[in-house]
Amino acid sequence: MQNTVIASKLRWGGGTDSSRSALGLSFNGIYFHDNKRIAFFKAFSFTDAFTLAEVLITLGIIGVVAAMTLPSLVANYKNKVLSNQTKKTYSTLLNAMNKWQYEMGASDYSGIFIQTKTQKELSDEFFSYLKIIKKCPGGTNGCLSTEYKYPKAKNNGLGKNAVMNPKGYHKAILADGSSVAIMPYVNGDSECGRIFIDRVTDSNGNWVSDGKGGYETKETYSKQCGVLIIDANGLKGPNQLGADAYSFIITNKKIANWHTQIDSAIIDENLNYIDYSAGGDFN
Repeated sequence: MQNTVIASKLRWGGGTDSSRSALGLSFNGIYFHDNKRIAFFKAFSFTDAFTLAEVLITLGIIGVVAAMTLPSLVANYKNKVLSNQTKKTYSTLLNAMNKWQYEMGASDYSGIFIQTKTQKELSDEFFSYLKIIKKCPGGTNGCLSTEYKYPKAKNNGLGKNAVMNPKGYHKAILADGSSVAIMPYVNGDSECGRIFIDRVTDSNGNWVSDGKGGYETKETYSKQCGVLIIDANGLKGPNQLGADAYSFIITNKKIANWHTQIDSAIIDENLNYIDYSAGGDFN
């Protein structure tokens, strides 16, 4: 009964120091009674709360930090996804090429790109080693984007930003949603090889006039069997070389980088591209 009265007084702020001492109580945090640990927690005082101004300032700081960091985090995540998709598509491409070469009993790629066959025949042979859900023949749109930006702005020779158009390629959409395009070079000879006629450019990348209403050209010969494009996420953006798309030259001995660096994407997970306006002026 006595303990009940004392406890009641303590609850309402009453009681004396001696009565608190008799119970073994302390108002500094942890309390004891009969050498048994009984915890009582202090009530929070509203005098310790944040003011409205402090809350608003804190929220403002958090908002600024989020605005500064979120775009970078989102971009890094998207690049990670594209890098993983690129690894998978590139591996699928190499496996198909190597299986084609093995089954043909060829010592190198020139042994599978038979120069007396048509582009369509060679493309269909290549596609037979892939899981295809749709084909888009050369000369038509579909399966890939109608144009691809280069890794960084490139002069098209007339002062505009150049784009790569895969319309002339034989194209296909794979079962995983990625896309691939191939343009075999055929010349009727016994081995791969092609003469390229390119326009001469000045130091700024502009075509050089020939003084007759046309442009100067130059011829080069290269032992190429064809060119390839892969788009790791198909028709989805950004449709830019070095980001979701990569291009390659097929030589007798290897599949070589062309405009892009696939190694940085699949090994270092570093996508080398700069976003720019496809239809803008080159500068």
